[in-house]
Amino acid sequence: MIGGMEKWVKLTVVWGEPKALLLKGFLEGEGIPVRLRYHVPPSVYPLMVDGLAEIQILVPEEDVPRAEEALAAFRLPGEGEE
Repeated sequence: MIGGMEKWVKLTVVWGEPKALLLKGFLEGEGIPVRLRYHVPPSVYPLMVDGLAEIQILVPEEDVPRAEEALAAFRLPGEGEE
């Protein structure tokens, strides 16, 4: 969008920062910008159960179709062929 006023939307939710960072890196490698939104600020509960916290993966609205395709390939390598 003009002027950097992109609308960011939730693509998916993952549990744990390592998985969120892995997915973020994968999507960025596909040319899709990513932001992470933590459900609970780390300063409130620095240690979650087993170190897991809910993290939303956000992408620009116009990139959602490409991001969904990339996400499907990321989750199901070799599957999804009809």
